[in-house]
Amino acid sequence: MFADMHDEKSLFEIPGDAPEYIIKPFDNLYLNVLTLDEEINQLFNPTMGNGYGSGTQQLFGDRASQYINGYMVAEDGTVNLPVIGKVKVAGLNLSEAQAQVREQAEVYLKDPNIKVKVLNFKVNVTGEVKSPGLYYNYEGSLNIIDAISMANGITEFADIKNVLVIRHNENETKTYSINFSDKSVYYSDVFYLQPNDIVYIQPNRFKRTRENTNIYSLILSTISTLLVAGTVINNNFF
Repeated sequence: MFADMHDEKSLFEIPGDAPEYIIKPFDNLYLNVLTLDEEINQLFNPTMGNGYGSGTQQLFGDRASQYINGYMVAEDGTVNLPVIGKVKVAGLNLSEAQAQVREQAEVYLKDPNIKVKVLNFKVNVTGEVKSPGLYYNYEGSLNIIDAISMANGITEFADIKNVLVIRHNENETKTYSINFSDKSVYYSDVFYLQPNDIVYIQPNRFKRTRENTNIYSLILSTISTLLVAGTVINNNFF
């Protein structure tokens, strides 16, 4: 990949800063409020043991737990937190939401420690990668190179000159083609992925040729078997 990249070529200022993830209604958030008061901590994390973060794995160790224990952003853009009440977070990035929750929490709690992460940012990486599947990102931004790395990289049959990203927006679905053999990937509109993007690594011509050869071989083998079977039947009949 990146065949046109040379030591003397500078990539300064590209691809640029990652876009901030903006929280939307119906997002599912990891929202952690911790204080020095263990009783208060139990209100936010009922299964938490003693000490900071001791129950995180239990609460968020799998997708089902994340869905159940995350805080869903309501249609009006708020999350409803114990003690603190409703906090408006839709339209904010993760840092702004963290500050907003902290500001409201400080009315009721002493020195609260706030963390906000997004739980529903996922992309589908499929095709000629070693581990196709859904991959989740909790930081609010993910580039296509990291996504492919999460799928353990490409196979020997990947067509790196025509990687597809399929993106569905509210009213349309767009398909983008990326050439990983040169640095143009860094300028692509889909270098930074969005939630629910599909990254499809197409097979190269060598794999297509091999697949076609296998199909032709199977067809010829089937025809040969039928011819032999027909000959045997005819001989037996006559």
